[in-house]
Amino acid sequence: MRIDFASPRRRRLSLTSLIDVIFLLLLFFMLSSTFTRFAQVDLAAPGGGTGGAVTRPDIFATVDASGLTVNGTLVDPEAPGTAVSALVEAGAKTALLVPREGARAQDLVSALELLRGGGELKVIVARPK
Repeated sequence: MRIDFASPRRRRLSLTSLIDVIFLLLLFFMLSSTFTRFAQVDLAAPGGGTGGAVTRPDIFATVDASGLTVNGTLVDPEAPGTAVSALVEAGAKTALLVPREGARAQDLVSALELLRGGGELKVIVARPK
């Protein structure tokens, strides 16, 4: 007695799911590459030297939730570059920036960009206690 089973039929291969996966991968890599185009923020930390003379920074700046303070004076948000440019013209070469409690990352980056002023100042970021 012979029993005939139905032969298994092969399903057609659907390319729709493969195209969806490729599209999602392409979308993911396109989005992730856009986020890498933002500018880098270079940070210089005060480090232990070779035992030479300690140089005092020309500008002392702090940044917190209320804004940027340069040499004890709160910087006007309407004209932030005037205080720094006057000090650079007077011969300032280095600035020490101390982030205080309540300072956001964006506040720190804005203060760094303002103090650098086109690369004329060397800005050192100190770690708050």
